[in-house]
Amino acid sequence: MVVALPALLALFLAAGCTFGGVTPISVAPPPGRPTVLVLGEIEVSNPVWASAPLQFRSRAYDWLTKNPSFDKVLTETPAESIAESITLTGAITELDEGSAALRFFVGMGAGQAQAKGEFRILGPDGTELVRFQARRSYLGGAGIGGGGLLDMDELIRRLGESVAEMTVHWSRGEPLDAAGTTPNGAPCAPQRGGPESRQPQSGCR
Repeated sequence: MVVALPALLALFLAAGCTFGGVTPISVAPPPGRPTVLVLGEIEVSNPVWASAPLQFRSRAYDWLTKNPSFDKVLTETPAESIAESITLTGAITELDEGSAALRFFVGMGAGQAQAKGEFRILGPDGTELVRFQARRSYLGGAGIGGGGLLDMDELIRRLGESVAEMTVHWSRGEPLDAAGTTPNGAPCAPQRGGPESRQPQSGCR
């Protein structure tokens, strides 16, 4: 099958280079196998980011339904607690658009956009089982480091995806950092200049 070059180029540029990371604060093993995940409240530390929880929860829910690991994923807290349930909740603590100029002309992580948060996984009785910090960063998509090919809404959505994946790994008894520290799978964009000016790019391949 022959794919038009413009279509491939558009897909390549839109992907961008993002990477994520996780910092565990307190982690206890899951109490058995959770069968129900409740997507709890996601708060923001700045009222300007009022739309961020919706973006986060929407992508987290989409990822969880496309990668089923629980019998049910609920978007509202049930009236009565479910014995084998866990609740994912937390706060988005930092949204930084970075500098498109630094991403484009410098690269190597300079000017990267970032979305960060602190999240908790609660047991059915509300007991905190896990607390961790997670981040998602955008390095750029074209040129040396890349310009603004990924907006903050999409970066928040990718943070939601990463946190959902981390939650699934923990529910299976795996380390939190078994997910979320990997790139989005997209290839890095080509860099300008001769071989002597090209540098390794983190978070993409």
